[in-house]
Amino acid sequence: MAVLIVVLLPCEVMAGAGDAASTYGLGPIHAGSAQAFSAFHSGAWATYYNPAALARSPEGELTVVFQHGDQELRAESLGGAAPFDRENDVLTDQSSELLLLGIKTRVAGAADLDTPIYLGINVGVDEYASNALPFAANTSQEGQFLRFESQPLYLAFGGAVSNLLRGVDIGASARLTLAAQARLEAVSDLSGNTDSEELSLEAEPTLTPSLGINVNLSDTLCGSSACLPFALKPELALFYRGESEYDVSVDANVVIPGVIPEPGLDLALATLDTFQPQVYGIGLLMPLGKFELVAAVERQYWSDLESEFAGDTVRDQAGLRFNDTTVPRIGVRYTWSDALKLYGGVAVEDSPLQSTRSQDVNFLDSDRIVVGVGADYRLKRAPIINMPLVMSLAYQYQQLDEREFNLTSINSPTNPNPYETVRVDGDIHVISGSLSLKF
Repeated sequence: MAVLIVVLLPCEVMAGAGDAASTYGLGPIHAGSAQAFSAFHSGAWATYYNPAALARSPEGELTVVFQHGDQELRAESLGGAAPFDRENDVLTDQSSELLLLGIKTRVAGAADLDTPIYLGINVGVDEYASNALPFAANTSQEGQFLRFESQPLYLAFGGAVSNLLRGVDIGASARLTLAAQARLEAVSDLSGNTDSEELSLEAEPTLTPSLGINVNLSDTLCGSSACLPFALKPELALFYRGESEYDVSVDANVVIPGVIPEPGLDLALATLDTFQPQVYGIGLLMPLGKFELVAAVERQYWSDLESEFAGDTVRDQAGLRFNDTTVPRIGVRYTWSDALKLYGGVAVEDSPLQSTRSQDVNFLDSDRIVVGVGADYRLKRAPIINMPLVMSLAYQYQQLDEREFNLTSINSPTNPNPYETVRVDGDIHVISGSLSLKF
């Protein structure tokens, strides 16, 4: 039976409830600033983070991002009634490879408005398109990390209107996720050989909205005059991203002559992956000469995941509990010259996972500190194409704090008591590079 179900899941089994956009950041400016500048960066990736920021610059953009992440996530055994036999403390050390394409353009004459309109499109795939739709839902004896490992196909599109009100830009976008449904009917022998198979697979797209408002406080409050002290020109950003997840449901009916007669045995599986919580955020950008200082705060509603997992047939027995979290981010950007800009940022993220034991599933997660640095170098005229080209490179480091978990299983002789206690931590290194053609 299990073989028939697994055949319907077109991916390798691995843990994960997050994706690159929120875990690392899309592109150098977001990875290198720990996403502190995400509410204000006017490039193509504003389509995901804050679509209103598309209107902050009149330049169009075609950008390609290559991003590599190395993860070493560890679980040190502290003993127990039946500790797992591990060769070392490294639970997973796999890498993440991302290829991203972003387009931003200004649209003229698309509506009866006197203000500019901007459109953005983002596309991204994992492992350079060799693993475009990975999916994961499994139990684990050794423990599995809640985030960091699953990077599904990414597609977002949206637009922004500049100066709809004085100094106010607004934007809206949508991210595409999928809900897949599979149905299998088969006759099988006891060796698993089937005949008379009928298999159907459907994928229904779901659009998750994002909204943003950017306010140039100097223009809005003062107009053409300077009413703020020291000629300050602060900007305020408000943004919202809706909850999203990838869903899979599988229904199977199998007849084994002489063992399971008609109408057969019905099996049903419903599960999810790459959950992204509902997010409300606010950011403040303060230009100070050659420096730009930014501070942002996000409220992430992870508690909604409790009801999702309660209806998940892989994880419903775990009794998982999640906390809503508040994520502060700060960043700085320095204009070294007309060609070179340097930036960096830091964020502190509490773990949303409240449970320190989850039967059979054994999810692991901990608080983390994210630090990033990066640089943009602009060529006024790139060779051959004779258009501005921006080359960007960034590095991000994430440190996962130590935290203890109890591993439990319904099949363990120690049930309901834990069979092992582990202390988890980890280090993550991300390199992000991009080429952006400006027009």
